Amino acid sequence: MSFAGTPATAPAPTASTPIAPIPIAPIRGDKARLWSILVHLLYLVGAFPLGLVMAYIKRPDFAGTIYEGHMTFAIRTFWICVLFTLCALALRVVGMEFITLFIGSIWAVVRVVVALTRAIDAKPILNPQGWVI
Repeated sequence: MSFAGTPATAPAPTASTPIAPIPIAPIRGDKARLWSILVHLLYLVGAFPLGLVMAYIKRPDFAGTIYEGHMTFAIRTFWICVLFTLCALALRVVGMEFITLFIGSIWAVVRVVVALTRAIDAKPILNPQGWVI
C-alpha cells in the first residue's frame, strides 16, 4: 500500500518467494528456427549438398526441440531424392527417366516448401520420418 507522495515498492523476495528464471529457450529456439529456414532455402535453390551437411551438423544441437524434426526431414528429403534419381537411371533403359525425374522434382519442391513454411511459422514437422508431407 502506498500513501500520497510515497512511492510504492515491491516486497523483497523471501525464501518462500520463488524467483523466476531468465528464459533462455526462446533464444535457442530462434537460432534453431533460423538454421532450419536456411537449410530449407538452400534446398529450394538447389544447394542440396550444402543443406545436407548443415542439417547433419546442426541436428544434434537441436535435440529436444521442434527443429530436430526439421533437420531429420531435410536429411530424409535429400536421400529420397537420391533414390528418385537412381530409379530414373534404372528407368532410362525404357525411356521413362524424365517422367520419374519430373515426379521426383515436384515431390521435392512441395516437400521443401511445406517444410520452409512450417519453419517460418515455428511449427514442427508432423512426421519427419515419413515419405509424404
